[in-house]
Amino acid sequence: LLQLPLILQLLFIQRPASKLPPSTHSVTKPRNTMLHGIKKPPSNLRGAFAGCGTLLNHPDMGPHVLKLTGKDPKDVTLVYLGTASYDLPEKRINQTSWYSEQGCKVIALDCVTVAPTTAHMSECIDSADIILVSGGNTSFAIRRWKRLGMDRMIEEACLGPRKVVMAGGSAGAICWWSGGHSDSIDPDSYKEAKLSSHGTETDIDDEKSSDEAPEEDTNSKEWDYIRVDGLGFIPGLCCPHHDRVQSNGILRATDFDTMLQRHPTEVGICIDHNAAFFIENNEFRVIYPEGLEGSLMEDGSFSGDRLGKPAVWIKELDDEKTMTCRLCPDSGKLKQLLKMPVDITQSIRNMKIAEKENPDNGPMRKSYPGFRAKSFFGGNIVRDFVQFFEGEDFDEGDDDSEQ
Repeated sequence: LLQLPLILQLLFIQRPASKLPPSTHSVTKPRNTMLHGIKKPPSNLRGAFAGCGTLLNHPDMGPHVLKLTGKDPKDVTLVYLGTASYDLPEKRINQTSWYSEQGCKVIALDCVTVAPTTAHMSECIDSADIILVSGGNTSFAIRRWKRLGMDRMIEEACLGPRKVVMAGGSAGAICWWSGGHSDSIDPDSYKEAKLSSHGTETDIDDEKSSDEAPEEDTNSKEWDYIRVDGLGFIPGLCCPHHDRVQSNGILRATDFDTMLQRHPTEVGICIDHNAAFFIENNEFRVIYPEGLEGSLMEDGSFSGDRLGKPAVWIKELDDEKTMTCRLCPDSGKLKQLLKMPVDITQSIRNMKIAEKENPDNGPMRKSYPGFRAKSFFGGNIVRDFVQFFEGEDFDEGDDDSEQ
């Protein structure tokens, strides 16, 4: 009792405020300079990124994907990750049937309603020549992979010595980049809605999936496009279905322009619904099937009504914060396009909405690693990623791509 006044005094002493680092939830202002401008792109990266989830299964597109492996089709193992479309079997068939017909070995690594062992996941991914990711809900897929530790396995496969081909359309295209323009908070893309529409719960209408990008409806629904994190393997903000209107009645090209204003140091890789962006070594190509509609008119202008042919567009903000949009050439060097972002502003609100309304409540194993490291580009990253930008700088005026 005699010491009680001293104890109370110690309890109520006002301690000086600790010097905490700035909150990661705060919006940081972009720095004045890019990190040495354009750096040397990867010399041995291989990937195929399509605007539509089923496009790479097209008979005119599949051969280009297989060519990236350098193998005979009968010697190719394709691992299909249908996480973004909740491992629905019909999605797998729509996106891999052509490869099966060519004699490729197709392995479906399901992980949404089942908890594969770490050994099984590792065995599947270690056997892959191509990892093909489905269209669907990007946010859900990324979160699920990270909880299972599968993201680290994918990194090692695609960015390690083996350089497995990265492939996919829609969500399957976004997931490889630092981030993307996504419909991940469209309620019709949620797990419960997709699975229940196939008889597991209530019988609700299953509208066209995210990877099919439905056209504008007279009864537009109220939801917004959001920026989602990808795995962070390639710096860029990927926008699939760039020339399409979805169930919210908004053209993705228009909404992407607004989004880029909020992420001024990122470069937009905007892929039409029927186009694909290929990377092989230090070069890129734009490929699309003949006869399909797209946004590129004969005079080089953009058609939001899809009166032209498929194309890829490059969007970024100049030093005056003015939007620039240029047609991506049919082929060229990656140094023409890839730049390191200075800062990436996260939308904590939208991330929380996606996590709350479409949670990953699938089964888990205690053996799954809890690694949650974030890369500078906003996604998970392997140690070797820095090698993508090692080497000599490129002159800022070296970009001679078409305007």
